[in-house]
Amino acid sequence: MHTETLQQFYERTKQPMPAELASQTNVSHFNVKQRTCLNRMTPYNRRDYYKICMIIGDGMHLAGEKETPIESAGIIFSNPGVPSSYHAISESQTGFYCLFNDTFLLNSIRQEIRYRSALFNPAIPAVIQLDIAGQERFRYLFSEMESLLSTTYAYRFDMIRSLLQMLILEGIRLQGPVTSENTNDRLISRFFGLLNQQFPVDSPENPLRLLTPAAYADQLSIHVNYLNNVLKKSTGKTTREIIHERIVEEAKTLLLNTDWDAAQIAYTLGFEYPSHFNKYFKQNTQTTPLLFREQLRQSH
Repeated sequence: MHTETLQQFYERTKQPMPAELASQTNVSHFNVKQRTCLNRMTPYNRRDYYKICMIIGDGMHLAGEKETPIESAGIIFSNPGVPSSYHAISESQTGFYCLFNDTFLLNSIRQEIRYRSALFNPAIPAVIQLDIAGQERFRYLFSEMESLLSTTYAYRFDMIRSLLQMLILEGIRLQGPVTSENTNDRLISRFFGLLNQQFPVDSPENPLRLLTPAAYADQLSIHVNYLNNVLKKSTGKTTREIIHERIVEEAKTLLLNTDWDAAQIAYTLGFEYPSHFNKYFKQNTQTTPLLFREQLRQSH
């Protein structure tokens, strides 16, 4: 199954390639545009970026093996790991879309929020039908992001991240509660509470204490397999994957916002040797910590 990159998206849609994508890898990227339907059907594939698309028109969304019709208006939260496509049915197709990568988010959305959204959790349906009031709310948020992106204001991306989080939270509100047993909900809440207590890391003298699924299960007084099963069912991710994602996000934040060297960051995040941290970071980001820091600071 092909995975479309951001660069390939711009090539496929015949749009100018953003300068940062043409010259560097692992850079922060965000874009928002009004939607015009040049192709009646988008390719069925995975992506290495997130995309939120507000559709005004009739169409059919295919994700995995599930088809979901959109009648008049809807919004699609596309999870990068789920192969999907959209087939336009009505002639009139308008709306907005935004796309961005993990580097742009940089820890701005808490994990317990992430796993309530189809954007990050493949277990949740991607399509939400919109009534008139919903269309107006999302149109406002997209328009504000579009307006900010066209400015040179120094903190425009910080404001865009806030609007993006509002957009994601509004989607969670409209989709309604995720069906789950109350005892499981409480366990998930306690797990993320424990996870969040460890972050952000504020000093190399206070390294992470809980590093493994077993350590979290012990704190929650449950078997590690039970914790893993509950989280996998609710979030689509294993306990280990969730912990690793949070550690990688914290590593990115520390590389961008502190002057700590790689050895200090490695120790703080629970790695005995800097070489282990370098290998771990590269496996998860396809770049080294120092190169990531250099590229990100150049783009800010």
